[in-house]
Amino acid sequence: MSLPYKCMNSSQSRIFTSQRWCWMLYDWASSVLPTLHTTFVFAVYFTTIVLPENGTFYWAMMTGIAALATGLLAPILGHLADLKGQIKKGLITATLAAALAIMGLWFVAPDPQFAVLALGLSGLAIFFSELGFMFYNALLPRLADASITGRISGYGWGLGYIGAILALILVLAIFILPEPSLFGLSKAAAEPVRAAMIFAGLWLVIFSLPLFFTSFEEGPKKQAQPFMLSLIQSGKLVLSIPNMMRFLVARMAYNDGLITLFAFGGIYAAKVFGFTQQDILIFAIGLNITAGIGAIIGGPLTDRWGAIYIIRTSLICLFLLGLVCLMTHSLTIFWVASLCLGFFIGPCQAAGRVWVSHLAPPENRASLFGFLALSGKLTSFVGPVLYGWIIFVTGLERAGMVVVLGLFAIGFFLLPKQRAN
Repeated sequence: MSLPYKCMNSSQSRIFTSQRWCWMLYDWASSVLPTLHTTFVFAVYFTTIVLPENGTFYWAMMTGIAALATGLLAPILGHLADLKGQIKKGLITATLAAALAIMGLWFVAPDPQFAVLALGLSGLAIFFSELGFMFYNALLPRLADASITGRISGYGWGLGYIGAILALILVLAIFILPEPSLFGLSKAAAEPVRAAMIFAGLWLVIFSLPLFFTSFEEGPKKQAQPFMLSLIQSGKLVLSIPNMMRFLVARMAYNDGLITLFAFGGIYAAKVFGFTQQDILIFAIGLNITAGIGAIIGGPLTDRWGAIYIIRTSLICLFLLGLVCLMTHSLTIFWVASLCLGFFIGPCQAAGRVWVSHLAPPENRASLFGFLALSGKLTSFVGPVLYGWIIFVTGLERAGMVVVLGLFAIGFFLLPKQRAN
């Protein structure tokens, strides 16, 4: 049975309604995949244990291909969801597919012969989780009007970071730290790390259930013209909205920087500063704490000052702190700068979907969020691929991080100068 859908307006004093809680809980549910898989646990396991020889390069190629596939297909699938009135159906399908792919990584033993399986399942997990998040974002405008979407988005993103923190703590306490391992898991066969992927898939499904049973659908929409023609018209809509295309191009750049940072942050810490798997999990917990605080604080500030102002300020701070992380050889300074960097990741991410939600027509919400996903993924292979090639050629992990700083700078200068709302 679905919970009844009711349109909310900003005059209501209650920001935290049951429907909005169910929506925000999906951030909690989905945050474990990039945290446990793409950045801090499985990525490190793959590049240091499964395929230590050029593993970073192949991981970079995989993340780039998955991102490109997402960028090319997201506008098409988003537009189809708008036409059929099946945004939530797309959300459920993509989420379950991502969960199955991530749990399949249990079968990746610490041997190079499992590298292809690891890369294939990881690519599918990234692809489907990003599609699910696109459909999820398209539901944001239905929760409230523009005056409080910044808070809802920021609180949701902050809740996601809190969920990631709890998941990391549980993985650390249940799978990584115990000696001997719980449940008879063999550390020699890397079973604690592999079991963490089953944990991540179950977490995603369980905490997505409240949103699955919350009704947002407006009913199927009749297709009055050929699909490809309507898709082209949807693309023209993007061009007709003032500053939309400029924003999407800017986001294409700075989001590539964030994707590269997420994909290789844990690897960088392991290879440059000698972080162990346990060190990386503790590091990730601290980073998620600061990022969650930043997202929660950034929500009300986005409503007050506008999304563009928040993104621009965040990019300046990300660039400066990233430069410190790149140049320092001090472990203490690296820790401090990295944790401070987290304060500006959450607001930068959450404000982008707020900007689009303010301008998206009701009948084209999934389509426009599909183009938002396109802007975040179409060229997102550039950062990981450049990172991988630079390291492949130079053999220096620090050299790869220059790509991240460059993408932040490009995004900053391309952003529209006016307020988003």
